[in-house]
Amino acid sequence: MNRREFVQGMSAAVAGALLSPDLTASEPAIGPAKPVRITDVKVIRVRERGGKGGGRPFLQITTDVGLSGVSGELFMDTPKRLEEMSGRLRELLIGQDPRQRELHSTGFWNGLHPGRSLEAYAAGRDPLTGEAIWNTRRKARHTATGTILMGLSAVDNALWDLRGKLNGVPVFRLLGGSRERLPAYLSLTPSDSLDETRRRARQFFDQGFTSQKWFLLHGPPHGKDGFRANVGVAETVRAELGREARLMFDFAVGGRGKCDWDVPYAVALAKAIQPFSPYWLEEPFSPEEIDSYSRLRGETSIPLATGEHTYTRWNIRPFLDQKLVSFVQSDPEWCGGISEWLQIADLVRQYEGVCLVPHGHNALAAAHVVASQPARLCPMVEYGVWFTRDRQTLQTRTVIPKEGQLEVPMEPGLGPELDWKRIEPT
Repeated sequence: MNRREFVQGMSAAVAGALLSPDLTASEPAIGPAKPVRITDVKVIRVRERGGKGGGRPFLQITTDVGLSGVSGELFMDTPKRLEEMSGRLRELLIGQDPRQRELHSTGFWNGLHPGRSLEAYAAGRDPLTGEAIWNTRRKARHTATGTILMGLSAVDNALWDLRGKLNGVPVFRLLGGSRERLPAYLSLTPSDSLDETRRRARQFFDQGFTSQKWFLLHGPPHGKDGFRANVGVAETVRAELGREARLMFDFAVGGRGKCDWDVPYAVALAKAIQPFSPYWLEEPFSPEEIDSYSRLRGETSIPLATGEHTYTRWNIRPFLDQKLVSFVQSDPEWCGGISEWLQIADLVRQYEGVCLVPHGHNALAAAHVVASQPARLCPMVEYGVWFTRDRQTLQTRTVIPKEGQLEVPMEPGLGPELDWKRIEPT
């Protein structure tokens, strides 16, 4: 498949897919009138000047006008997958005008894996391997196919970063958005000491973070003591903060296949914490265990959330059609990039009462996509107290919420760039 066929195929498959509800196909092209061409796409690794180690990985797309689009920090096996695809990605992208909205993750997938449509997810099959996925338990946090999609998400997001820079505006403006400040909820890990957990909950609440999500660190193998510890977190934080706090709870035992919740455990846990009025219970099962979600949904009034580890609009839809979740958490860094996330937003808005609150792997892409949508659809953003900040270490500045609000980055593109005054390539 040559580049012309690649672009034509993408255009036919998803014509208009990247236009938000506030944009039309008749509007001017993004960026300057002069020609712009992609000159390279590659993984770069950078570190503090004079530092040691292999550096942190990012995806960079360069052009012949001196501007580059960047996304990252890349996660898990994403750099490896991108490097495996690098030759084919270069063949497909070099020489293309990055302002073409036909360049996006679904099209990249089709170009790299012809005849293996991502829509296979809707039928409950892995689009690459053909294996059945519904009601199977993952052995790891992400699937092998998923890490490819995460790599393509990085390419997609780097293109959006580049489009913003070419147009001199932040990405959310390109998407028709106007929200410059977003409500933020904090993701927090409890201490072994409930007194310390209570202290931290109060500390952040008093700083204006009235929405907090706490990870529940125990599963069935931890027995009655672990169960009581989970319930103790919910009880302690609610008692300390009162009814004014919005509290969410997230399964997080450190690794799939080790101590995933099963249905009896999840039902018992949900009933035990229900008196503390959780706003949601997040991903209580491995992402494809859809029957387990259905059984839990019938046993509790707590709203359920999922989608963080789910890829594309097609394997989100069954959860919506069966009315299993109230919150979809598709992450633009993982689900297929900003382009696919916009498709998911278009899907979710068709289901009354369901909100789209992206997982906060990083603050940049997530802030822009939320800012591009109405608050009724995307009410808030996630911010991990340690992990979201850590992934911005090498930027010119760190985007941090204050008093419960996150200011959307206003720099052209996705936000603060890599700080080349104090970092170096490895």
